[in-house]
Parts: sequence; structure tokens; C-alpha cells
Amino acid sequence: MLKTLLKKELQQIWFQGFLRGGKTGRNGKKRSGKGTAVLWTVLVVYLVAIFAFMAWMAGKQLFGMPGLDWLYYMLMGGAAILFGALGSVFTTYASLYLAKDNDQLLSLPIPVQHIILSRLMGVYLMGLFYSAAIAIPAAVVGLIQCGFSLPRLIGGLVWVLLISLIVLCLSTLLGWVVARISVKLKNRSFIIALLSLLFVGLYYVVYFRMMKRLPELISGVIQFGEDIRDTANPLYVFGRTGEGDWLAMLLCLAAVGLILSLIWLLLKKSFLSIVTASVAGKKAVYREKTARQSSVGAALLRKEWMRFTSSASYMLNCGLGVVFLLGLGVFLLIKGKEYLDVITNVLPALAEMLPVLICAACCLMGSTVNLSAPSVSLEGRSIWQLRSLPVTAWQVLQAKLLLHLAVALPPALFCAGIAVTLVPATVAQKLLILAVTLLFMLSFGLLGLALGVKMANLNWSNENQPIKQSAPVGITLLSSLGLAAAMGGLYAWFGHSMGPTAWLSVCALVLLAASAALLLWLRSSGVKRFEELG
Repeated sequence: MLKTLLKKELQQIWFQGFLRGGKTGRNGKKRSGKGTAVLWTVLVVYLVAIFAFMAWMAGKQLFGMPGLDWLYYMLMGGAAILFGALGSVFTTYASLYLAKDNDQLLSLPIPVQHIILSRLMGVYLMGLFYSAAIAIPAAVVGLIQCGFSLPRLIGGLVWVLLISLIVLCLSTLLGWVVARISVKLKNRSFIIALLSLLFVGLYYVVYFRMMKRLPELISGVIQFGEDIRDTANPLYVFGRTGEGDWLAMLLCLAAVGLILSLIWLLLKKSFLSIVTASVAGKKAVYREKTARQSSVGAALLRKEWMRFTSSASYMLNCGLGVVFLLGLGVFLLIKGKEYLDVITNVLPALAEMLPVLICAACCLMGSTVNLSAPSVSLEGRSIWQLRSLPVTAWQVLQAKLLLHLAVALPPALFCAGIAVTLVPATVAQKLLILAVTLLFMLSFGLLGLALGVKMANLNWSNENQPIKQSAPVGITLLSSLGLAAAMGGLYAWFGHSMGPTAWLSVCALVLLAASAALLLWLRSSGVKRFEELG
């Protein structure tokens, strides 16, 4: 039975989540997974290339210092753990406790521990996907720069395994804490989102403090390593694992094994009580009220808003950019003038590029607002309910687009509005910054919706599959990040000869043309394709 459950979990994660979707036409044919596999391959290669370069540069600095090989593995391992935890921590609660087939599995003669193990497999694989993107390139760089040896090879493998298990521990513990708290409260989704944002905020506080001390670390790296060896010995032992120290490997494996055993006992004891718990809160009492009539569009938009706010995973993974945009705006409001003055004084040539670069920064932050891409797939098997209502397909799609714009545009306007008050630019350039930012949010909202209709996945058992593991989300995110980076990068490369006004005008025209083309497709082919779903 355990083997069957593990196989089911792997199929849901890999084939249904990463490679294929549900029915895409009246004949119910499955979408080919080749194109999606190519997309994920490109994403993995892109991430591995970036982190391999980082590891190579770190190795050149640390491997050249005697006795500090372990510090390289400690620092790169810490980065892999943070990246893996941030990548999987938002899915743990939903994967373990909110899977749609929990009730069905619990009604069958299946041991509870088998269900927990199969769910943990999904959590582990998600964490492994993110953490291995840093850990494996770092281990390979260590072998290349330090020379191949059997102990170092085995140590690197154990080091990668330890990182993935530590990520599993962190993600599972946070998921359990959120689950225990949410049982006592009524608004579970907002509590989960708040706790997760606090976790992310803590990460960035630690990160920026480390960046402030980076010059001190570089100048006193040997003393820094000795301090860690004396005061934080577990970190030293963890670093020695990557070097191939046999005793360090045994100690780390034993420690992580003990922590996992305790977590297992905790989950085994509390899983049933959490899954079967009813939502806390006062008993609903009927009170007669006068129902207010609203338009079809307003009713559909309210439905989309309630779907968004009822899912912590949806809010965190697709709406986190709202926090980034507001954070960037507040940062510019407080420190923007100070930093801009430094830039213009130290690098006068960069001052002319500021209108384009600040616009690209706003777009880059806004690219993580991605509500429209998973919205069609999130209807799941209940899409027939929408089809049975006296509404048109375009009205449904329009509501999904309006939700994206309602969430994305206000913080984007806030961030860009603060930026244009600080950047030394002409009135035309300031208006173009606002226009490009808004057109950017509109065009990628339309792109996400178009891809969501064309590559819909309605056969999912966990909402994290359409939210985190679907091709529409991946393509939209990569495209928006790439375009935002290209907007600033290409201007610095050759576009500066055109000047900021001309360059921003070209960007605005390209985004406007793309938005018009996507809107025309949605109104024609997109509507027909949506009507074929289900």
C-alpha cells in the first residue's frame, strides 16, 4: 500500500504538476508534456548556471586559504537550505493537511503513517528541487577546485543529502506550527500568510545584516572561521561534512536522523486531529438581511477575490510581489534620495540611465504578482459550475483579469509614483515610467490568463500543483523576469544611444502591442478554448 501511495504522489507531482495538465478539448486528449519539459529544463539550467558561477567565485576565495575549505561548504550549504526552505515552505501546510483526497484516503483501510509518508515525499521532493539547484553545483565546484578524491566525493553526496533533509525538517516544522495555530482560529488563510511572511521577513533581515558585514567578513575571513569553530561548532562540523570528514558525516547524519524521528512522532500523533479538526469560531446564527443585487461582472469579481483570499498558497506564491512593490516604494520614500545622490555623485554617467533603471526595477518587483496564470486551473473539476451559470466565457475570463489588475496595479502605481518624484527626469520621462509600469502589469496579466486557458490543468488533488508547478505560471514568471531584466540590461548595453525618452517610448509601444494581441486572442480563440474545458 505504501508503494502505491508513493507512486501516486510522484505521478501527481511530476506528470500532473510539472509535465501535463488535464483535458484540453472536447475529445479529452492529454496535452503533450514535451514543451513543458523543455521549459522546466531551461529553468533548471538557468538556475544551475547562476548558482554554479556563485559557487565558483566563492571557491576561488576560500579554497585558496589553508584550513578554510569547510567554510565554503558551510556558507554554500546555508544558502541552499535558505533557498530550499523558501521554495517549499509555502506548500507544506497545504500538501500535508489540505490535500483534497485526505478524506478519501482516511476512509480506506490505509495506515495513517503511510499517508503521512507519501505526503512527506512530496514536501521532500519540492525542497530537494530548490536546494539541489545550489547544493549540487557547489559540490561539483568543490571537487573541481580541490581535486577529486573518494572521501570528498562521498562527503559531497552526504552534504547534499543533509541539506535536503534539513530543508524537510524546517518546512515540516513550520507547516505543523501553522496547522496547530490555524485549528484554533477562524481565518486560517490569513494566519498562514502572516506567519509565512514573518518567516520571509526574518530571512531578509538576516540577509541584509550579513551584507552590511560582508566587507568585514572578507577582510577578516580567517578570524571569522576561527570564531565559528569555537562558538558555533555544529556549523563547523556541517562544513567538514562537505570536505569528506568521516566523523563529521556520521555526527551530522545522526543529528538529522534524530530530529526527523522526533518530527515523525509529532506528525504521527497530531496528523489525524489536525486533518479532522473543524474550523474554530462562533456558531453561525441566521439573521435576516436584505440582499443587494449586483452586476454579473461584480459578482464574478467577488468570487475571484474570495477564492484568492481563501488560499494562503495562492496569496503567498502569486501575490508576494505586492509586498515587494510596497517595500520598494517605502524604501525609496525613506532612503531613495540619499542613495540617488550618492549614485549621481560617484557615477555621473549612470545618472542619465536612472529613469530606465528605476522603471526596470519597478517592473522586476511587479513580475512576481502572477494571479491570472493559475486562475483557470484553480477552478478544477468544479469548472462545470461556471459553465452552468448564465454568464459568457468572456465575462468569466474578464473577472480573472480584473482581479489580477486590482491586486497588481495599486502597489505598482505606489512604487512607480514614489520613484518618479525622486528620479531626475523630464515630465515626459516620468509619465513614461508610469505608463511602462502599468502596461507591464497589464501585458503579463493577459499573458498569464492566455496561457492559463491554453494549458489548463483541471485534474489536480493539491492546489499547489496549478499554483507552483504549472507551465503557465513558470512561463509567465520567467518571461516577466526576463523582460524586466532586459529592459535595463539592453539599455545599458546599446539602448543608451537612443536616450531614456525614446527607449521608454519603444518599451511602452511593445507592451501596448503585446497587450492588444493577447486581448484579441482571448476574446476570440481564448473564449472558444475556455468553453471546451471540463
